[in-house]
Amino acid sequence: MSRWRGLVDAVSDANGAFSFGEKRFDGSLLAKWLLERQIQAGRNSGLFQPTDEDYAERRLPTGEYLKTKLATVHVMSQEAGRILHVLAPEEPAIADAVAKSAARLSETCYALQDCTIGECAASFIGYVRFLAAVFGDEATPEITWRLRTLSNHRGGNGRWKRFPSYYTLLVLSEIGLPTAQDELTYAKTLWSPGARMAPVEEPYAERRSRLLAAVQARVR
Repeated sequence: MSRWRGLVDAVSDANGAFSFGEKRFDGSLLAKWLLERQIQAGRNSGLFQPTDEDYAERRLPTGEYLKTKLATVHVMSQEAGRILHVLAPEEPAIADAVAKSAARLSETCYALQDCTIGECAASFIGYVRFLAAVFGDEATPEITWRLRTLSNHRGGNGRWKRFPSYYTLLVLSEIGLPTAQDELTYAKTLWSPGARMAPVEEPYAERRSRLLAAVQARVR
């Protein structure tokens, strides 16, 4: 029996270890499990197949809820591909899986244009994270124009309209470009004195606190 209920659970475990200093896990076991979840044929080939539990939970690693099944499929597929690349980019089976994922994701509306309608906003910023992890400096032009698009959705309160705030902060915190720094500076309101953090259960409360502390240290 798998230790993961679905992609949401597996992605949360990996993010907890990689981004928030939580307990480590068996990377080879996770890689094998994720590879088995990748769709191999049909129009969704390259994406990863969620479980019924994923559709019930629809949770980002920073705690926000995804509102649609479509966003769940796409953001979790982005995360799964990114995690595989981080785990073992030189492993042939993993490199092939990530390439398939990249090819399929590149065909989406949020990859081909600045589509941030509805839940595409979450997929849009998740794709930025995928590009940064998988393609690195090679993706700088792609990432830059997407972050400029993000700036057009500022809500004036340190948040972005339709974008999941903490997940967006997490993505920005991993990118060293000036455009990312500009958005982090804009988001200072989120941790300014008197700012209220929406109540959320663990492990998300601790993750958000750690994230805000890390971003605050970067933005003076």
